[in-house]
Amino acid sequence: MGRNPDGRGKGWGNALIYLDHAATSWPKPACVGRAILTTMTDAGGNPGRSAHPLSMRAAETVFSAREHTAEFFGVPEPENVLFYPNATWAINTVLHSFGVKRSDGRIPRILVSGMEHNAVVRPLYDMEMRGEVMWDVYPVFRGAQGMLSEEEILSEIRRRITRDTALVCACHVSNVCGAALPIGKIGGLCRARGIPFLVDASQSAGMYDIHVERDNIDYLCTAGHKALLGPQGSGLLLLGGNAPVPRSLVQGGNGVASLSPAMPDFLPEALEAGTLAAPIIAGLDAGIRYLSAVGLDTVRGETHRLYERMREMLLSLDGVTLYQSALPRGTALSFGVRGMSCMRVSEALGRDGICTRAGFHCAPFAHRAFGTENDGTVRVSVGWGNTMRDAEIFYRAMKRICGEGAS
Repeated sequence: MGRNPDGRGKGWGNALIYLDHAATSWPKPACVGRAILTTMTDAGGNPGRSAHPLSMRAAETVFSAREHTAEFFGVPEPENVLFYPNATWAINTVLHSFGVKRSDGRIPRILVSGMEHNAVVRPLYDMEMRGEVMWDVYPVFRGAQGMLSEEEILSEIRRRITRDTALVCACHVSNVCGAALPIGKIGGLCRARGIPFLVDASQSAGMYDIHVERDNIDYLCTAGHKALLGPQGSGLLLLGGNAPVPRSLVQGGNGVASLSPAMPDFLPEALEAGTLAAPIIAGLDAGIRYLSAVGLDTVRGETHRLYERMREMLLSLDGVTLYQSALPRGTALSFGVRGMSCMRVSEALGRDGICTRAGFHCAPFAHRAFGTENDGTVRVSVGWGNTMRDAEIFYRAMKRICGEGAS
């Protein structure tokens, strides 16, 4: 099984060096596209709506994806696997379920990490403005170049927990740098306190070993189109065995109990309204099965070696500031070049066919911690399919750019 079944993508040959996997993985394994097309042509009915062959095949496709996903992530039952258009939808579903006043009139508090994505921050801000919730942030970073230890992070969480704490959230891996939170230990702390635990695994699912039951996760939310290698438009909400079932963010038909004005009270139908995107789900399933065949240890080992090499390269360049430079492993690196805006650096790399991202990466807390809230950073993010050759081409381009920035 080749690492890049489709090469660099039709029409591009070897012209592009793709270093934007934190935004979405590319290229996808060939099996992903085949699964999408096969479902559209051979299982093109509406799953769960009819008894004719196309509908039944679509339903079987979706259930098979639930089974594979549950096994991959250690979810207790396939019915606890919910399919959504993206991680943001899944996260919002959980957060809005906790935004209600208690019977005694007290407002629930939600505790989040200092490296959360706007998929967490913006719903909480909206809910706070409506008087539905209060929230607090536990620190993760020690300025621009360091990170708190695991014990320090756990201590910061403990001292912020109150009797009103209704939910603790953790971004597993930063989309700005290589920082990773100890979700197993945080989950154990939450389980001991009887507090539900939400993990945003958008940057780690498909790269790190995550087990919902072992890690005491109640709600695992993730994108399907990043390291899971699925298509855009795929996301997951995975429920632990002890998790309170969230309220449905959207209500509507799903082919079950159609005469009732209420959503069904059983999973997965209670939380899936409207027609499921069976071809997209099939593509995500193909990506997960591809990763299972390759092995997460292989994917993570090769990706981290490449990350370490690129980290060394950036640290060797005069005029480059690498944020969180002390972190030896990860998938994303953020940096700036003296005398150049991050957008100018990214555009210069783009002219050499090197795909990166410049700006703020939807992660306001991290940029404030790094002191990059004025210009942002240039982000390179590696994934399955990148090679050491990619790193060498990137390094040559960066040496030239640093020379321009110094002139």
